[in-house]
Amino acid sequence: MRLLILGTGRMANNHAKAFQTIEGVEMVGAVDTLPENLAAFCDTFGIVNRFSSLEDALAWGDFDAVDNVTPDSIHHPTTLKAIAAGKHVFCEKPLAPSYPLAMEMVDA
Repeated sequence: MRLLILGTGRMANNHAKAFQTIEGVEMVGAVDTLPENLAAFCDTFGIVNRFSSLEDALAWGDFDAVDNVTPDSIHHPTTLKAIAAGKHVFCEKPLAPSYPLAMEMVDA
C-alpha cells in the first residue's frame, strides 16, 4: 500500500512510526501547510513527495490511501475530498465535530 500522510504534526510522527513496522506499507508522500513541519517530517521518515495542499497531492495521485492526521476540525472536508478521489482513508479520532458529519464520512 502506498500511503500519503495528511498533516505532519505531533500525532503524525506516531502514525508514521507505526506504519514503518507494517510490511507492505510505503509512505510515499506527505502534506502540510507549514513548510517547516513538512520538511522536518519528510526528512525524518525519508518521504520524497511533499505537498502544500491536499488538492496538489490528489492531482499527483500516486498513492492508495491517506492517513488523515489533520486537526479535528478539518477531518470532515479533507476525508470527503480523498474519498471522492477514490482513495481509502485512515482518519485520526474524532472523525468529525458532530455525529451527522461523522456519519456522512462513514457513508461516503
